[in-house]
Amino acid sequence: MFRSRQFLALLAVVALAPTAGAQTRMLRSPSVSADQIAFAYAQNIWIVPRSGGAARRLTSFQGTTDDPKLSPDGKWVAFSGSYGGNTDVYVVPAEGGTPKRLTWHTAIDVVQGWTPDGARILFASNRETNGPTPAPRFYTVAASGGPEEALPMNRAWQGHLSPDGRRVAYRMNNSWDEERRN
Repeated sequence: MFRSRQFLALLAVVALAPTAGAQTRMLRSPSVSADQIAFAYAQNIWIVPRSGGAARRLTSFQGTTDDPKLSPDGKWVAFSGSYGGNTDVYVVPAEGGTPKRLTWHTAIDVVQGWTPDGARILFASNRETNGPTPAPRFYTVAASGGPEEALPMNRAWQGHLSPDGRRVAYRMNNSWDEERRN
């Protein structure tokens, strides 16, 4: 009995040895610029040179961060952060620093990207609707802060602005099981 347990323990160590030095594989929501990649990992935002190398952590607060988006010039990273129970829009310099909170509404604000000029951040929020299935729509907020502005479409969840900023490609619904159905 003792020998069989030793054999099973040795077998487990041998089976797990190849994965002991494995690299991180759970990187999420990459955003790529000309020379950098920002991504979410372990509830923080990280950035790495596009040519490769060591990643640097940009956020380190208690809470979760998601959806990093590099500005068109690559100098800023906008992201959705949940610090203190609510998800809002934040921005942090790509070189590092203290994130700045840009939205303060009680609704969830999910970063989608930047305007082509890099002056405003596009995000989705259901702040204007109530009920059992609130419909989100797009808003923008200045990267320096200020009031949010709603875009003209009534329902929008995931999307991007065209390079000239005149058109928007988007999904209208935010289904609860989007991974399975889409």
